[in-house]
Amino acid sequence: MGTGNTAKVIVRDGGTVAKVFHRHIGRDFIEYEYAIYKEIAKTPLHVPRLYSFEKENHALIFERVDGTSLMAEMKRSPFLLPIHMRRLAEWHGEIHQRQDLKLPVLTDRLASRISQSDYLNESEKEKILSHLDGLPDHERVLCHGDFHPDNVLISKKGHVIIDWADAAVGNRLADIARSVLLIHYGGLTSSPVQGMFRGLLAGHYERCYRKTDPSDMSELKNWILPVAAARLSESIGQTEKEVLLKLIHSRVNKRRMV
Repeated sequence: MGTGNTAKVIVRDGGTVAKVFHRHIGRDFIEYEYAIYKEIAKTPLHVPRLYSFEKENHALIFERVDGTSLMAEMKRSPFLLPIHMRRLAEWHGEIHQRQDLKLPVLTDRLASRISQSDYLNESEKEKILSHLDGLPDHERVLCHGDFHPDNVLISKKGHVIIDWADAAVGNRLADIARSVLLIHYGGLTSSPVQGMFRGLLAGHYERCYRKTDPSDMSELKNWILPVAAARLSESIGQTEKEVLLKLIHSRVNKRRMV
């Protein structure tokens, strides 16, 4: 069905799929991801059922979900984009209603990834980490960590949210900031028209979320910097990397980072 940096997904008999991890991926990593999926399974959210961890096959076994991604639906019917964005925001809000899960703390993960980046110097890292340390972090709600239209499947039974490997607990604003950045810049090409359109789409998504959640979102803009810096530690395209670095440098170089 697909191949990623850590695993490939294979359809199996009996209505299941196997997420088979590449052989260079250690068992500790797979057990860590298995533990995350077991926590997510405790919630009433629409997620694929996790069946087992086949240690001998280096694989996690999930329920097979037949459907198309929300991204594919958006491309097929672009005139429905406002409705798709509204629904995506509503589903994101449902995730953030879940609490009391035993998952990693999101700010710790962000700090680790910022520290590991090869594209920031030590002075920049220090400023960004200091900025992150000063952000409000009292919330411990469920954060997906990679919530975007490709990670929502539309099936006959409704929507199903996939790819929870980066799930954590923390401030919902950090998770929203991640989604806004992915919608705006994720997989960005050099096309200026695409960049402008993606920016409008990201702005619309943010407004949709604000309508679904009465929480104070005044600090959202302050999470963009550390979330963008953490994104640099991932395998991303050159255009996206350049845009994120420009955004990061413009904020780091301000006298007061906002």
